[in-house]
Amino acid sequence: MGVRFRKYFPQCKGKRNAGDKYGKVVEKGIECEGKRGKHCPEGVSLPCGAWAIDYRETDGRWVSKVFPGISRTEARERLEDIRSNIRRGMIGLPQTRKTPSLKDYTKKYLEFSKGDKENTLLAKKRAINVLAQYLGDYRLDKITTFIIEKFRIERREKDKVKDSVINQDIAILTHLYNTAIKEGVIDKTPCQNVKRLKTAQTKDRILSQPEIALLLEKLQGKDRLMILVGLFTGLRLGGVLGLSWANIDLNKGLITSNHKTGKIISIPISDYLAGELLKWKEANTGDRPFTNGKITQNTIIRHSEYFSKLFNGLGIQNFTFHNLRHTFASILQAELGIGAIVVQGMTGHSSLGMLQKYSHTGMDSKKIAINALTEHVLNQKDKSTPKTVFAIAQ
Repeated sequence: MGVRFRKYFPQCKGKRNAGDKYGKVVEKGIECEGKRGKHCPEGVSLPCGAWAIDYRETDGRWVSKVFPGISRTEARERLEDIRSNIRRGMIGLPQTRKTPSLKDYTKKYLEFSKGDKENTLLAKKRAINVLAQYLGDYRLDKITTFIIEKFRIERREKDKVKDSVINQDIAILTHLYNTAIKEGVIDKTPCQNVKRLKTAQTKDRILSQPEIALLLEKLQGKDRLMILVGLFTGLRLGGVLGLSWANIDLNKGLITSNHKTGKIISIPISDYLAGELLKWKEANTGDRPFTNGKITQNTIIRHSEYFSKLFNGLGIQNFTFHNLRHTFASILQAELGIGAIVVQGMTGHSSLGMLQKYSHTGMDSKKIAINALTEHVLNQKDKSTPKTVFAIAQ
């Protein structure tokens, strides 16, 4: 048994007696271990070979396995694993488990993740592709904290990605290892000592009053209405696209939507927005106001990119549809002084312990807040209403 560097080119291998495959070497080959030198034939790539493991099975058969991309040390470690399993087999013990490479295990990991939500599965697939590219050839038990740190440096310097994206990659890698531990494939994870990279807190981009006026003046049709719904309800883009007319009660002035957490939220709408929706409904038939078909993550991404280009074309830089949600909350709280509980009751966030209690009983406060927001955005001459209702909407 042993390891050897198997060369790919006949010029480097040396020669034996004719027809004697395992006999004495009569012409020694070049001992290069894949390193380029003056002796290399023209056109030879680097490296020009790979480490191979030669061993004899218990039935007497000689086996030679080639492992491209591994070092001599790793080849010796694999040979020792093989020797150990052969000895165990000779005395009737079961073979020790074979630890897969990260690339091999990612296939099983994604099989386990099939039941995840679509956006979660897409995020995992993206990270897995990157991890397989950088770490795929390593066995799971051979990846160390140092190797992960090196991976993070390369992602930042070579791929020029943000630290927040690198943190997502490591989070997926950690979950993959935890899955492998539960399955019994490995015993420990190298991720436990890897700390998250610190990411700078960026201020959420919100629309200024002139930018709002520009949108209302320049946009028409569905684009304008979708932006009005996003601005006056705080719904995410997926929530706006997923609306059906059954979710919109124009008589009561109420929109009902499923939050991404699965919770149903009810948001009052102003007479102005209700009137805009009614005009759109009269001119457009169908069960849904904005799009038909299933709302997938790809659908949301496609519409998000469309609106980002739309905003940019109007001179509103670094703004996305999701920023309408930030504008909604910012105007209500920072400019109109509406209480956080009322605002979060409409956005669907649940970070406040009292939110669930107030999200149903505070509908009057929500209506007051929405009307105040509408008048503020449309810059009505009579601004007395917003000033007199703040105490109620707290």
